[in-house]
Amino acid sequence: MFEPTDSTRPAAAGAGSGNPCDRSGDCRPVAGDQFPERSPEVRHVLFGPEAAVRLTVSNLHRRGYAEPNDWCKPQPTGQPGEVMTVLIKRVPLT
Repeated sequence: MFEPTDSTRPAAAGAGSGNPCDRSGDCRPVAGDQFPERSPEVRHVLFGPEAAVRLTVSNLHRRGYAEPNDWCKPQPTGQPGEVMTVLIKRVPLT
């Protein structure tokens, strides 16, 4: 999940739905979403040192909020020692 890349800019957040990212780190919707298409999306973005980002993703997983693979692959931000990752979830309003 936290493999370094050559990119110096964060990846654009895709139109994912909280489904696991593919092996390239892309977050894209896949068939069989657990929530209907009309459910609004909430985007979570984490910025920080890789160790802190990893700890936060793990903490949210332990609380039952999101699987670690639901997050996009961390990307360098251009700031020394900083990465960012994105989680897009569909939220039922009922």
